[in-house]
Amino acid sequence: MLASLFDTYFRTPSNKQSEEGEIVGAALPHVTSDGKYHGRYPNSLLTLFYPYTLFRDVVLDQPVDVNDVPFFWHAHVSDEIPVKKVLKTCYGADLVELDTEEDVEKAKELKLLPSLASQERVGPGSLKEKLYNGQRKQPIVITSPHIREVAELFTQENMGRMLSFYRHPIDYDLHPNLKTKLPPDAVNNFMTRLLSDVHTGELGFKELGIAKQVIRQCTLSGTRDLMAESILRFGQYFGWVPTGGEGTKLSEETDNAIAKSCIDDILQSYPGERYADHNSPEWQAFYKANKMDCQLYELSRSTWRAQIQTIIPLTLQKQRAG
Repeated sequence: MLASLFDTYFRTPSNKQSEEGEIVGAALPHVTSDGKYHGRYPNSLLTLFYPYTLFRDVVLDQPVDVNDVPFFWHAHVSDEIPVKKVLKTCYGADLVELDTEEDVEKAKELKLLPSLASQERVGPGSLKEKLYNGQRKQPIVITSPHIREVAELFTQENMGRMLSFYRHPIDYDLHPNLKTKLPPDAVNNFMTRLLSDVHTGELGFKELGIAKQVIRQCTLSGTRDLMAESILRFGQYFGWVPTGGEGTKLSEETDNAIAKSCIDDILQSYPGERYADHNSPEWQAFYKANKMDCQLYELSRSTWRAQIQTIIPLTLQKQRAG
């Protein structure tokens, strides 16, 4: 019996007919020529989680592949501005800024990722200098507040690796182009609705589970009160050499010091996170209305702590991979 179940669900699909007349393996999810995941059943995991299936698992899929493309998802303006400044100033990054849905559609029409690959801005050809263990200077980073739409830009050849900052619902500073995505009556649990793509009606464990999976699996997670430490971790994870750094084995400590100093100098002029009195009646009402988004925030913080151990510098990823 166990062998039969294994053959049915886990072996490579073939055209062999089962006794009931169905094709063995037909229930397995597959990928069509357009890069989209589909499954026989509407709640199969790959179909349920699409388009986030085009993002790498930031922990399990290490070391970072040279063909992967960094994506900075900025849902909040007060995260977008300082992080973009750091990326450009401290790492010399070239940003592909897709701030509107029209920008994303144009990027699809122009076949953005194949174009970047042909220009050797991503892929093996983008490593112009032979730096230590695959590090790179002046990385290219796609940025946008539109996570689901941008996810569909990525392909199996050039998958996305997402970095983002999460904040408490009481401290939301939503990008103006996101505010128009949900109807006016969808005022609570905005992030859960956005990530699950359920804009109206009741939210349940399914929608919360999708949103949690995005944070846990697909995101290099940052928090506003730990922004400097988060960005430094992201840079080391991707193997970005800071402006003025050398990218050699001997310069690692010096390069980290250069990056940290630059990041700290920029972020000191930006406000920190706000906090609320959790004993007030106003807070109790707010929490009740936004319970799911509050859970997402707490998950993002626990993810940040877990990633102290799992999100490691690219140089170390390469060493461990051999």
